[in-house]
Amino acid sequence: MKNFLIAIVLAVILVNCLGSVIDDWFGMHIVMSDELLSPWENLAALSVIGVLLAVVGFVVAVSVLGTLLLAAGAVFLALLAAGIGAFWPIVVLAILIYAFKDKSKRDQHLNHPV
Repeated sequence: MKNFLIAIVLAVILVNCLGSVIDDWFGMHIVMSDELLSPWENLAALSVIGVLLAVVGFVVAVSVLGTLLLAAGAVFLALLAAGIGAFWPIVVLAILIYAFKDKSKRDQHLNHPV
């Protein structure tokens, strides 16, 4: 919570400083009802627009990333199911051969190398 409050204070200070610099350099002003907004109203309106654009960007990024991860997971599961479905007899034979292999010969070779 402390870091969040520090981030908010820093963001407000940066927006204040950069807002006044942009106002001085570019002379950007928002007009509503044929009246110029004060610099603080200008800054507040631009900040609200920036926050809304950031939220929209976050939602789009998360939805695109979520869709890509979901699609990748579905493709992986489909390939896994297809692989198991196609090669299950080979896997069963390999397991059976390993299970019934004569283990005494293997133990003798380990104890008495040739």
